[in-house]
Amino acid sequence: MEYDNESQKWNIEAFLKALTESESVVFSADITNEEAMILQSLKEQQGKRLICPEAKEYQDFIKAYSSSSGYHIFKGDMDTLSTSDVIISFGVWFQDERAGSIDSVQKAVEEKTIKFVYMHPIEDAALQSSVTQFIKYEVGSEEGVAALLAYAFLENKELPHEIEECLEELDIGYLSAECNVGEEELESMHELFDEEMTVSLVVGSDLYAHPKAAQIAKLLALLERYADVNVVCLPPAENALGIALICELDEMDEERSTVYQSGKEGTYLNANRCICIHDRTQSHESEGLNALAKSSGIDVQSLEDYSGYLPAEQGFQSLSQEDFNKPCMYKLLPQERNKSFVLDEIDDLPVYDGALIYTYPLEKPDLAEDQTTEVLRASKQFALATKLQDGDLITYEISGDIFRRVFKIDTHMKGVIALNPICHKNLSAHLVSSYRFSRLAFEKINNQNIGNNDE
Repeated sequence: MEYDNESQKWNIEAFLKALTESESVVFSADITNEEAMILQSLKEQQGKRLICPEAKEYQDFIKAYSSSSGYHIFKGDMDTLSTSDVIISFGVWFQDERAGSIDSVQKAVEEKTIKFVYMHPIEDAALQSSVTQFIKYEVGSEEGVAALLAYAFLENKELPHEIEECLEELDIGYLSAECNVGEEELESMHELFDEEMTVSLVVGSDLYAHPKAAQIAKLLALLERYADVNVVCLPPAENALGIALICELDEMDEERSTVYQSGKEGTYLNANRCICIHDRTQSHESEGLNALAKSSGIDVQSLEDYSGYLPAEQGFQSLSQEDFNKPCMYKLLPQERNKSFVLDEIDDLPVYDGALIYTYPLEKPDLAEDQTTEVLRASKQFALATKLQDGDLITYEISGDIFRRVFKIDTHMKGVIALNPICHKNLSAHLVSSYRFSRLAFEKINNQNIGNNDE
């Protein structure tokens, strides 16, 4: 479906025609709640598969979280985070522009006297002045880190027998060694706060596509339920949370598909669990949205009418015209669910040797800085390990996508992980749903094969 910038109306007919010849609808995680509801209706009526890899990974994570927490979404919110005494970030890369709420987290850290614990395999030079404690863990070891956090926060809490038994069976020495997170580091973190303080844990996109994402989600949900931690699972894109609650998303497939592009009419659900009007929405009379709705038998005239079709069992409420004048129309309340806590045994944690790359999305290329998305940036240590020189032109592959980049040494960086930012519009479905860290096997343009090509 195409968006007409001059008339700001959608070519609905073209989309619906293409849909008749397709088994799947592919869309990004920035469509509105109302669009998601209509696509879900098409799925129910016509059996169309709904493909949104970014939201699917997040949806699966939230479902696993729910099985442990007993609520259908995380109970934490950004309002509580902004007044917290301590903020812990886990798997959050603060240069990720797709997760819009990251700015709010960073603002809270910078403007208030908050103790900030930054947990990530990469040290972020931009955060150095704000970080109280940096805990650097090994790439791939996030499951072990989540287990260590659960153990540290719940050690002296009253717990159900089955959860207490799971934590007692953890080999803390092994996990600490494999994650490269010392028990003394966890003790130092715990000394930053007491029982009277508000502690927030911010969970980021590094975790959602991890091979053990469900296990990580279950472990972190225990902190919310039994340690009173304000846990916020940052949506990986603008309306990933709304889509995750409205749509029954499917795995990627090779069937015929048509791409749906958002018209930006309607509402979205942010990390604060607030229903907000999209800033591109011009009026309550959403012509393009209404035309799409009619294709699934929904005949409405204004945006407030759509609220009655959004799933009440997921916490959505009816809206009045006055609600649309509020920055936050209402906050979605966590709904109770049956718990079915089952924790798998933690096997040997994966080991990522050699030079690695970290791929993350930008909203648009930073043209003022050597076209950032055309550059692979890394430290001098990385350059020595890979025998690369500043200015080398290289190619490499990640999840089926071929990259051609100029290698640049960044003197502010440390370690052997290179940064691979890419414009989100160029993200393939496979890349979106892949773990963000990967081993680097590259080739110089002059065909000299060097690096980790033995992997």
